[in-house]
Amino acid sequence: MEAPSGRSGGPPKYAGADTATFDKLHGFKNLITWQKADDLALLVRNATSRFPWLDRRLVSDMRGASVSVASNIAEGYGRAALGDYIHHCEIARGSQSELGSQVQHCERSRLLGGTELHAILAVFDQACYFLDRLLTALNEKRESGQWDRKFWIKEQTAEYLADARPPKKRNARPRSSRR
Repeated sequence: MEAPSGRSGGPPKYAGADTATFDKLHGFKNLITWQKADDLALLVRNATSRFPWLDRRLVSDMRGASVSVASNIAEGYGRAALGDYIHHCEIARGSQSELGSQVQHCERSRLLGGTELHAILAVFDQACYFLDRLLTALNEKRESGQWDRKFWIKEQTAEYLADARPPKKRNARPRSSRR
């Protein structure tokens, strides 16, 4: 598989890095594979928002498959067991295949086309490429026996702050009865 085109001087900054949630995520957020899968899910969501109501099942399936890719990469990473990580990345690959089939259907039925289709296909290609590279690297680690089960603990942890004040009490209003 060839490297995706358009990469000069390293990957562009991940657009989701500016969200409040991003700072709280564990190390999978730094995987280009996960970032591309997340970008793909957003593109699919935006594209399918314009599909007709008649295709609501297809919309649900496409959104589910696209979100499943990033979700399975994250879940596998978080389990900190190499076999689980590889297994979840393989599930992500299956979801990518499902999404690819659905995009093909949308192109043939003219639900997707033009620049929107090309943008989805470009990110789809990148997401597939990077997931394949990740799986290759994980399988090499399994074969060599070089896997640190504690890899996620070595990361710098984000500070979580909680407000120590109790929640405000609501004034209980008596319900009026309708008759």
